[in-house]
Amino acid sequence: MRLFSMMSLMLSLSLVGLTLADEIGPHKGPVAEWGDEEYHLEVVADAKTGNVTVYVYGNHAEFDKAKFKPIDAKAIVLSLKTTDPATTVKLEAKPSKEDPEGKSSVFVGKNDAFKTDKKLVGTISGKVGAKPYSGDFKQK
Repeated sequence: MRLFSMMSLMLSLSLVGLTLADEIGPHKGPVAEWGDEEYHLEVVADAKTGNVTVYVYGNHAEFDKAKFKPIDAKAIVLSLKTTDPATTVKLEAKPSKEDPEGKSSVFVGKNDAFKTDKKLVGTISGKVGAKPYSGDFKQK
């Protein structure tokens, strides 16, 4: 009986993980989660220009309200798994006018790998202060 309960718990946790990885952000982009719902990062790519923008939101409640959460990072890294080989793009901070000095809730970059109609799948990594984060995203 314990084995069955443990298997049910593992299946439930797997399903929760799949649901989180499939979230869609306010700009209709796929979302990666950093930490235990500390941050939600939405990836928005423009297939015509190759531009990509990542928006940083706070915990799940803040994400649901589309409330940005500026972080103290100058850059983050986005790795696309849908290219062969995988493409890594450094995204530079582009603070919005509402962001406090030294922090940003918006990161931008450009790469021809985003000039595609393929569904985006990848990982976003970076540091907030000295703490490293990484999270996967998958476009539906």
